[in-house]
Amino acid sequence: MNHRNDNRQSGQIMVLFVIALVAMLAMAGLLFDGGQALALRRQLQDAGDAAALAAANIIQSGTTRGCSLSAGPPPGAARTEVLTAARDAVHASLPNFPNANISVTCVADALWSNSAVEVGLDGKSAGYFGGIAGMNGFTVRTTSQAVNGQIASTKYSVVELDPGNFIAPNAWPTGTDGCPSVSFAGSNTVTFDGALQVNSKCNTSNGAIAVGGNSAHVQFNNGAGAFVVGTQATSPNPVSPITTGVSPVLDPLRGLPAIPWGTWAAGLTRSSTQMNINGGSTVLEPGIYVGGIHMKNSAIAYLHPGIYVMTDAANGDGGFQMGAGNSAYSLPASKTATTDATWAGDCVPSTCGVLIYLVNQACAASASPKDQFSVGAGANLKVRPYISTADGTTNSPAYSSNNDPYNNLLLWQDASPVPLINCAQPPISLGGGGQIAISGTLYGPSAAVQMSGNSGGSGGSSLAVTLQFISWDLSFNGGISFEFQYQSNAFAKPTDYGLIK
Repeated sequence: MNHRNDNRQSGQIMVLFVIALVAMLAMAGLLFDGGQALALRRQLQDAGDAAALAAANIIQSGTTRGCSLSAGPPPGAARTEVLTAARDAVHASLPNFPNANISVTCVADALWSNSAVEVGLDGKSAGYFGGIAGMNGFTVRTTSQAVNGQIASTKYSVVELDPGNFIAPNAWPTGTDGCPSVSFAGSNTVTFDGALQVNSKCNTSNGAIAVGGNSAHVQFNNGAGAFVVGTQATSPNPVSPITTGVSPVLDPLRGLPAIPWGTWAAGLTRSSTQMNINGGSTVLEPGIYVGGIHMKNSAIAYLHPGIYVMTDAANGDGGFQMGAGNSAYSLPASKTATTDATWAGDCVPSTCGVLIYLVNQACAASASPKDQFSVGAGANLKVRPYISTADGTTNSPAYSSNNDPYNNLLLWQDASPVPLINCAQPPISLGGGGQIAISGTLYGPSAAVQMSGNSGGSGGSSLAVTLQFISWDLSFNGGISFEFQYQSNAFAKPTDYGLIK
């Protein structure tokens, strides 16, 4: 009897052991196969990320730019060039990966404005031991998104990028330490229809933003306000509404592609030394001006549509400078003259936009800069911002798309050199007393913009312009009455590049 019971118990233990062994083997198999699935996911994610970036690189190329030929919203199917670039990149990482398992779509998000692409990869991991549990590998899907182009953004009238260099206050020269980064002085009234962002973290008595005296006033329309990383200086007329202690923002136009002016044909070099326009009338064509342009003695310049590159000469000459009493007007290619009274009709926005691009500038450590952008007292400046479809020069095929990233840029001062203790970029200076009609975006990510004198118009009269500043620092002085009107389709659109998912 006892022997029979022992045998029966031994048999039961053997059955339980076999069942447990099968379960353990199944678990081990699932763990092993799960590891294979994770390894495959990593491979697919890396390949998908590379493919998304490769496809994004194509978005801003070709006759028609964008991820899709149909911008939407939502955008349509990915362009053939975008699809091919993504597939080729996947095959470079995974040579035998089937095209049927590669999906390439344009991101249907209004934020990215037909400038983002998604690459999805579908695979299945190898099944080695998971079959014990009835599973032969795992289905793996990855998605990667990349952007290259214009994006939507907060409605900024002004963004000042100076982070506030007051950590070494005795080293940075006064006026370049970001304390304040934005200042209002004199008897000016400045109105903003969009937000004012100040990145300076200055919290000293000078503040990151300051309104001096009793005669300067700042106001906001449309629910806009000031957003400041640091603090506001004490003032009888403080800026309001204002939010301090906010996070800094990145340069909204940091993703702008460089203008490839170095590859332009030799015929587009309009001047090999500084062009001095000494009185009289001169018609200017877009191209490269080595040494820049200087105007004096009541000179008048008529600018035909396109991009004007001002690059420094070996002796440091450069920039675009208008002396007192000079005038500059943008005009369509078909016209060679205008007057203050007829300019608005002669130069409609779609036909006569220009972009003045300042590059290769020198530091202005002590002496007056030779390569700044300046409009002197009593000068008349009436120009429209760049529109790629109006650019009639031989460089226009590179800028033929209606979605061109330079559209609505009026002035671009290159970010290099970045301001340092002993290196300040030449300023962008708008003097007063003349007639100013400008719109679009003034982009000087390392520049100090100076609004002085009666630059709101003749005699200091009120001037409303559709204008956006993105720069390093900004100051208002003198008798200015100025309104920054906001119109999103009149400003350069922010751009971005890289993986977003």
